[in-house]
Amino acid sequence: MEPAEAIQQLDLVVGRITGAEAHAGARGPSALVLLGLGKRGESQTPVPVSLEIAESLVGRQVVCVIGSDDVVVLMAQSHDGPVVVQPAQEVEDGTPVA
Repeated sequence: MEPAEAIQQLDLVVGRITGAEAHAGARGPSALVLLGLGKRGESQTPVPVSLEIAESLVGRQVVCVIGSDDVVVLMAQSHDGPVVVQPAQEVEDGTPVA
């Protein structure tokens, strides 16, 4: 399968971080973020950042991968740590990413 085809198989959507809380039992920096996914409802998922950073993301839109059992927030790894992937402009929560 070509890389472009593989990406098209993913269910990518824009969600909004609506809350953050401590991720008890995590092995390193990690917080749970609450996500609003438009008509798809809400979800909760861990992200590899401190609670302080996660709380600073509340209200921001992010790109997510929707799986059968979970949701993953896409992040790029910079020299300063993880950076969330965000749309360049505001769109409706739950909007598919092509």
